Amino acid sequence: MTENYDPIISLDPFFNPQSIAIIGASNHPMKPGGRPINALLGRGWQGKIYPVNPARDNIGGLKCYPSIMDIPDTIDLAIIAIAADHVFSALEQCAAKGVKAAIVFSSGFAEVGPEGVSQQKRLTELAARTGMRILGPNCLGLINANNNVMASFAFIVDLPPVDPKVLGFVSQSGAFGSVIYAAALAEGVGFNYFISVGNEADLEFADFIEYMVHDPQTMLIGGYLEGSRDGDKLRKVAEEALDNKKPLLIMKVGRTSAGSKAAASHTGSLAGSDRVYSAFFKQVGILRIGNYTDLIAFTPLFQSGRLPRGRNTAIIATSGGAGVTITDYCESLGLNVIPLREETRKKIDSVLPSFASSRNPIDLTAAVMTEPEIMAVTLRAVCEDPDVDIVIASLNFTIPDDHPVVGEIIEIYRNTDKFILIAPFKFPGAPVEPAVLEFRKASLPVNYNTMDAINALEQLTQFKEALERRKQEKYRIVPRSGPTPIISDLIRPGETLGESSAKAVLERYGIPIARQEVASTREEAVISARRIGYPVAMKVDSPDIPHKTEAGGIKLGLKSDEEVAKAFDEIINNVKNYLPTAFISGVTVQEMLPEGTEVIIGVTRDPVFGPTIMFGLGGIFVEVLKDVSFRVAPVSRGDAEDMIMEIKGSAVLKGVRGKPPADTEAIVDVILKVSDMVTDYRDSIEELDINPLIVYPRGAKAADAMLVTRG
Repeated sequence: MTENYDPIISLDPFFNPQSIAIIGASNHPMKPGGRPINALLGRGWQGKIYPVNPARDNIGGLKCYPSIMDIPDTIDLAIIAIAADHVFSALEQCAAKGVKAAIVFSSGFAEVGPEGVSQQKRLTELAARTGMRILGPNCLGLINANNNVMASFAFIVDLPPVDPKVLGFVSQSGAFGSVIYAAALAEGVGFNYFISVGNEADLEFADFIEYMVHDPQTMLIGGYLEGSRDGDKLRKVAEEALDNKKPLLIMKVGRTSAGSKAAASHTGSLAGSDRVYSAFFKQVGILRIGNYTDLIAFTPLFQSGRLPRGRNTAIIATSGGAGVTITDYCESLGLNVIPLREETRKKIDSVLPSFASSRNPIDLTAAVMTEPEIMAVTLRAVCEDPDVDIVIASLNFTIPDDHPVVGEIIEIYRNTDKFILIAPFKFPGAPVEPAVLEFRKASLPVNYNTMDAINALEQLTQFKEALERRKQEKYRIVPRSGPTPIISDLIRPGETLGESSAKAVLERYGIPIARQEVASTREEAVISARRIGYPVAMKVDSPDIPHKTEAGGIKLGLKSDEEVAKAFDEIINNVKNYLPTAFISGVTVQEMLPEGTEVIIGVTRDPVFGPTIMFGLGGIFVEVLKDVSFRVAPVSRGDAEDMIMEIKGSAVLKGVRGKPPADTEAIVDVILKVSDMVTDYRDSIEELDINPLIVYPRGAKAADAMLVTRG
């Protein structure tokens, strides 16, 4: 991407063309070459349409041309709907004609095997050589509902649009993406754009996200993603979406994919691709949705124009069971159902019958059926409670729209900054109550699918928190001051560095390491132990033995020359028996570090996002519970702090059973230095483990390390 790249200018011919040529045009309205013509004419699109088919003189009342070169006017957008083996020559003609953008419906490319891959590569090279942008191949095309550009052969071009048109949607699945589009329209969610990216020979998922991030007509963006082609681009685009205050909701599929690979490091073996995607989404503020119903529920909440102040939630229900059920679900999502203040409860108790409850969740009981004003009094009291951020009202509104309570509830909503969600119960097939229609006119969010709505409410809270993080200085990536440390003399491509060499790399980046020397004989080991000072630890130094304990390659707490000499022989013998082919550099003699809290910091290289950093507590927390967190490098100080607090065992770092708290700032410092290292040498480092990093009340030291370079 060049410095002068403008996402709007580059992709605008797809969305706002003045002229469209359909190569492979058909007079059959259901065929790929016929449906766009039929839809463009049917919607009254204002541009010029040029069918191209040498076998026809006229299609749909439009003059048909033998080739695109025969069209007398300039063409902004070409739609290709012909057999795969003719696509390349058609695109060459488009480029010669000066066409700015092309959509290739045709299948038979990378999805069919090696020959198709080769053919698709030619399209990629053509786009790069000519500057003509290509959507597809093997895609359903594109819709701009704002101006009726129906450049698609999907059935959705025949569906009437829904206002307001606020949502842009990009899909890596054509058929499923169109189903999502149709389902959302049926629920009253209005789209302005729909893009099916297909095989992504040129333009990809993130390119169209970027267009919508900078498009003033798009308020929020959704996507169906199977896998990103360019992690750096997606990161940049996600950050721009936050800067423009546009939520980015992505349905990332493939959670159960066997993404973990056989790896030398703990980090590499624990980092499945889905875990990295989830961590990356959290890091850059992308909302990961589990189903398209989440997108449908989120859109009207966002359209209300109000964001939750925080996560403290009050629940008002007409059923005790409903209140408890909603409470459980809120708490499971991290929405805190808090105790109400005493003065709040007194206001509510003043109108409740004795058998009702003002305890959160509030149970109004069936009394509201005969005394609807109870709803308004309770809602007002809860909105006046300064501890409450969110109010969820699971109420029935079997009252006329002109009942005073309806207007009072709307007035309360307009005069509070609390986020209020009305989640009434409705029997299937029953009509929408008149009162609910009034609430919706007033932009007061109402959703009959209570759990979907609560899930969307939590995602809206995530979005608010992401916006707040984006403004904080600690979440900004700070370039390191001073020159980049040189480690190229310590690493060679395609090798695994043993402990001593790996620690030498860490030391150049200012990461504290335990004092150590490598001994090649038992006599050298004794001399080193005397120099370091007893007690000492001894470990095999071998790039072929990443897990030393299993090989019998570690001895701890050695207090004399005799113990060191004996340990040297035992370590060498154990390792040779464990792996006779192992290359042994020697035995590391290391200061015996005092007891502290053991943590692990590691790096693996994700195929999409590049260097990815892991943090976790040592021992059982990593080995058995896999209680770890990830972030994609480079990381900010705030990211590092979040990694530490995110693991379930983070309370251990605060001190348990009489132990003092661990120095979390020292951990943050090591994470940031590791981030610097793998960012500087992202093309050189494949994996890294600092395991363990022993953390003390003040400071930390790397007790062991292993590093794998890229081949």
